[in-house]
Amino acid sequence: MITPKPPAALRLGAAALLCLVVGSGLVAADAAAQAGASRYQFTPPTGWTRSQDGDTEVLAPGSEAAGSAQLLLLAPKPLAGDFQQQFAAEKAQLEQFWGLRAPAPVAPQQGQGPQGPYAAYFASYDSDGGPRYMSFLAQSNGREIALLVFVAASHDVFNRVAPQATQVFATLQIVR
Repeated sequence: MITPKPPAALRLGAAALLCLVVGSGLVAADAAAQAGASRYQFTPPTGWTRSQDGDTEVLAPGSEAAGSAQLLLLAPKPLAGDFQQQFAAEKAQLEQFWGLRAPAPVAPQQGQGPQGPYAAYFASYDSDGGPRYMSFLAQSNGREIALLVFVAASHDVFNRVAPQATQVFATLQIVR
């Protein structure tokens, strides 16, 4: 069984990702970038594909092999009580659903941004499909919680693609 550990580059990538998210104020950039019935407003990275899978928006970098990295924007849910507890419960459900095991987390982050509370959790996992390098990011506008999940199949892919995924995190807003 492989028990992946977060390499130093993952820790640095996670820290840079969080700094850009919080520092950006999670502001919306280009409303024209949104198409269809998305509940989100954000600037997609150049060269990424967008698709819809049920109520989840899926973005994938065109520069990487299919399935090696994805950014999932789950449909916003009503904020039900404590933001941090809801984030932890949503993350735990996803970890169980995807069969993620043996998390090796980088220090979880939480705080208050211009839009409201945010939380971030970065970890490598073992899974039936091999190692996974994950970022879970949530934010709330006070009424709803938005959850984004960035997943990469290797730390090399994570490190290459995380700066592009940051572009989405940094410009994300829930559309009312």
